[in-house]
Amino acid sequence: MMTNPMFSLPFPRRLMALSAALLVLAGCASRPEVQPQPEPVEKPAPAEPTYSAETLADLLVAEVSAQRNVLGVTLGYYGREAIRHRDPKIAEQAARLAAYLDDPLLTIELGEIWLAGEPDSAEAHELLTIAQVQTGDVEGAAGHIDVLLKHHPDQALMRLVGQARGLDSDGNVALLEALASLTDRHPDQAPLWYARALHLQQQDQLEAALAACEKALSKNNQHEDALLLKARLLYQLDRKPQAWKHLTGLLKRYPDAKRVRVLYVRLLLEDGRRKEASEQLAILAERHPDDQELRFSLALFGMEKGARDEASEALKALLEEGFRPDDMHLYLARAAEMDKDPNAAIEHYLQVSAGESQLRARVQAARLLFQTRQDARAAALLAELRDQHPDQMPALYVAEADMLSQRQDYLPAIALLNSALSDFPNDTDLLYARAMTAEKLGNIDQLEADLRRMLELQPDDPVALNALGYTLADRTDRHQEALRYISRALEQRPDDPAVMDSMGWVLYRLGRPDEALPHLQQAWELFPDPEVASHLGEVLWVLGQQDEARRVWRDAMQRKPDNALIPAVVERLTGSPTP
Repeated sequence: MMTNPMFSLPFPRRLMALSAALLVLAGCASRPEVQPQPEPVEKPAPAEPTYSAETLADLLVAEVSAQRNVLGVTLGYYGREAIRHRDPKIAEQAARLAAYLDDPLLTIELGEIWLAGEPDSAEAHELLTIAQVQTGDVEGAAGHIDVLLKHHPDQALMRLVGQARGLDSDGNVALLEALASLTDRHPDQAPLWYARALHLQQQDQLEAALAACEKALSKNNQHEDALLLKARLLYQLDRKPQAWKHLTGLLKRYPDAKRVRVLYVRLLLEDGRRKEASEQLAILAERHPDDQELRFSLALFGMEKGARDEASEALKALLEEGFRPDDMHLYLARAAEMDKDPNAAIEHYLQVSAGESQLRARVQAARLLFQTRQDARAAALLAELRDQHPDQMPALYVAEADMLSQRQDYLPAIALLNSALSDFPNDTDLLYARAMTAEKLGNIDQLEADLRRMLELQPDDPVALNALGYTLADRTDRHQEALRYISRALEQRPDDPAVMDSMGWVLYRLGRPDEALPHLQQAWELFPDPEVASHLGEVLWVLGQQDEARRVWRDAMQRKPDNALIPAVVERLTGSPTP
């Protein structure tokens, strides 16, 4: 009877045949070597590893788990057997899986076992480099990179970059530092000098970065990244004539070099040279007419740097070409808002046609309609949205009430919220919105009733606890009761500046300004808001620190010149509205 060839293999080899992520557990038998004696002596083949029944059972569980894609279980069994037996072949597969599952500590432990059996393995050194970077061991990573460069000088860095694609920003910084540390050992490697230049730039050592960049170019005068970095460094060092000369020289040599011209546009925009940037953008569009993503990214960069007219024209051109119309309408709407053209913004927002972006865009359109007193159109739009998105109905009522409150139309806002709460009586967002609107109308009874209802529904809601506590502290003489609510809110949100401010204010109202001061100072540091400044300044004033109080008030007025809180408290305490 013919036997299945797979099942005729020794058991460890049969495991290898089951999956791409399987073990290579057995060594290959070598051919007999003839010795120079009269009679040939056969050198024994390396013995295949032998495993206990328990080990074989564990490896089989690992294999079945791999086939079912339960990779955590697979790694647990492989890793345990690799460490128990110090087996490089098992460790090889386990290290790959540990790296794939983003477990750097286990990758290092298994990778070292792998290297013990295969010290020249480039892949092992690559995985260990990345794992050492992830754990912050820059020196250990540099050691593995050093080995890679010695054995694979032409391919090591390119392969390493491929392995590093999953690193986060901290990991990339650490890898850059490891690469930068190796220039003395490998002085002819242009990529290492470039890495050193980047690392020095991140450390704000610009002169040293420029020197390292020049060193990279002396090793490879066509290293594109180093050529671009040189221009950026010259600009950062305020050697702008040299930066422009360098870039224009590159463009003469490489007129179709996209990245060079993109950097030129970016630096021109940063320098406020919008006319020249527009000329370069036109050249880019002419030379790379199909690269719409490039034109889009440059338009956004231009908008960020104040070149809104040029950016808007680029976005309109892309819109006419049918490129990502929803995104184009969103950015054109925002540009119109910045240009104080709400009607143009409204029309663009209304053209957004898909998904969550559509809902957000139409809510913003409604907000602008209310701001421009187009109330009927705004209300109709929001009613339509509530019909289309019934699951968002309470949130849309809250949004509409907020739009009315922004215009100080508190009575219509309350009426709207009353109607919404008749349909959704236990919605805490609606209750909170009505409480805050009632406070604007001076209806503290309604505020207290709504906040207490919120606490019946969610007894530990820190927002309701803080709002109720602050209102009782500020608008009533029930200060001890207020302290209890605020203390409960602070237990849940010890780092929230709004709660810190409430705690400082209630302690002050209780006649304990010395205890109040640190809470208010910390709140001001985290959230320099006029209301916090008004409280902090008053406590400082009462404590005899009038100069410091005036400094806080002036700072708040500089940040928000149109706020009414600071002049009111200053006039109350000093007799003059000016700090």
